[in-house]
Amino acid sequence: MAATNCTAFPVHGQAFRARLNVYNSTSGLLITSGLTGLSAVISKDDGTSVAATNTPTESGMPGVVYLDLTATEMTANGIVIYLTASNSNSFAPVLEIAPLALAESTGAALDKPIVLFEGIVLDIMAAALNMNTLNGSAYTIFERDNATTKLSGTYTQGTETALRSKLS
Repeated sequence: MAATNCTAFPVHGQAFRARLNVYNSTSGLLITSGLTGLSAVISKDDGTSVAATNTPTESGMPGVVYLDLTATEMTANGIVIYLTASNSNSFAPVLEIAPLALAESTGAALDKPIVLFEGIVLDIMAAALNMNTLNGSAYTIFERDNATTKLSGTYTQGTETALRSKLS
């Protein structure tokens, strides 16, 4: 299984599981006999190649490999992965990754890792569906737990408290 903090798509500064295929250079088909001697090197932003932190692992399907890249390895605009296997006639195409740089429109970084797309949607919906308080000139929007403050600010009119249904 992937590390619990790996994202489903490449995000700058967050762990990512890259998937690569290893082919038989003679037949052009995936290696089917089990891969041996797997290793990988990475290059960030066309810099010097270094050994990947984690060892590539063959998945449950012969010829298909995954490599868990660390958050530190994902701190580049462009990442190149070169995979090798010691099987005779093995060939793995180079994989190039361009991680997304997720930031709010103000340029502020996100306050926590995005692990699943559903998490993004739930955080957006929390502003509309979770508890919001308007007291005097203070406005507060709470996290999905209705206790942790997600956003606070000021406004200029009215006083009311609104409790809306919590996302489950």
